[in-house]
Amino acid sequence: MRVLALLLAVKAACVLLVSSLTGTVAVNNSGRWWGIVNVASSGNLLTNSKNVQLVLDPSLVLLSRRQRKLIRQNPGILHAIAAGLHTAIKECKWQFRNRRWNCPTTHSPNVFGKIVNRGCRETAFVFAITSAGVTHAVARSCSEGAIESCTCDYRRRGPGGPDWHWGGCSDNVEFGRMFGREFVDSSERGRDLRYLTNLHNNEAGRMTVASEMQQECKCHGMSGSCTVRTCWMRLPSFRVVGDFLKDRFDGASRVVYANKGSNRASHRADPRHLEPENPAHKLPSARDLVYFEKSPNFCSYNGKTGTHGTSGRTCNSSSPALDGCELLCCGRGYKTRMEQVTERCHCTFHWCCHVSCLNCTSTQTVHQCL
Repeated sequence: MRVLALLLAVKAACVLLVSSLTGTVAVNNSGRWWGIVNVASSGNLLTNSKNVQLVLDPSLVLLSRRQRKLIRQNPGILHAIAAGLHTAIKECKWQFRNRRWNCPTTHSPNVFGKIVNRGCRETAFVFAITSAGVTHAVARSCSEGAIESCTCDYRRRGPGGPDWHWGGCSDNVEFGRMFGREFVDSSERGRDLRYLTNLHNNEAGRMTVASEMQQECKCHGMSGSCTVRTCWMRLPSFRVVGDFLKDRFDGASRVVYANKGSNRASHRADPRHLEPENPAHKLPSARDLVYFEKSPNFCSYNGKTGTHGTSGRTCNSSSPALDGCELLCCGRGYKTRMEQVTERCHCTFHWCCHVSCLNCTSTQTVHQCL
């Protein structure tokens, strides 16, 4: 019995050691794959016979076995995933640049920090924007011929109207959604409220990309006339996706788990299991963001919740909005200093092809939260 107890203790210690080394909690692998945005480099990518980078080295533990298999089955897709993550992080920082929580990230595998272990509005946005980023980048890479397993979306063909027809190369958003669902959602485990909300927000991000697709056309005709047009479907700019998801963040629905019985034949969550915490509110739609707990206090540093606080943040002393010093600094006050800024100015284009600029220096007033 003593030997058995000793073996169990050693096993438990090994589990804790692995969890600390990977920077994640063993029971919660949600968003673990985001870490490839910091490690996907030429030093840890395999290459094929044409010296094209294909897949992360299997020794890296950031991806699940299922995710590594998907990458091997779709040569070239890893670059799209990493690019989509970069775009999503950049957009997240832009959308929240004037908020107390400004989408802070790290260079460790745990990119977004401890916020992903919560179930607040900010968590919902992170899952939605990263899922949208993967779908958007994969769909665009398909139409650019950067992924061997997909091409343009050629399903739309033939006449579309009296003076236009389908043609060209449509961005393959269907492949992007399908791959995103298989890749992103595979990191989720369990059947609890966190699992359901993460899957719901992942799908909301993908649906936003697909629903914002736009029709683009090219004119054909004599002397520049537009007698006939050829049209195709184009992805929206990611700023459009970010703006939409930010609006959904502001109107996110707080939900609870509604136990309506389990479907053992299905391994995927049923969004109808989520119900508004307030019975008077309507059910969240598939494109709404959902959350289940209140956001932490982002005013001050808290190592337990992973919040950085707003001390040192630049604020706008004349704004009554969220970027104003009163709100952003949480009533602590702010300090003012003068700063010299050098910028390029009076730029002139010279034919062909050179641009020359002068350097202009100005003094600006900077306000920072105490």
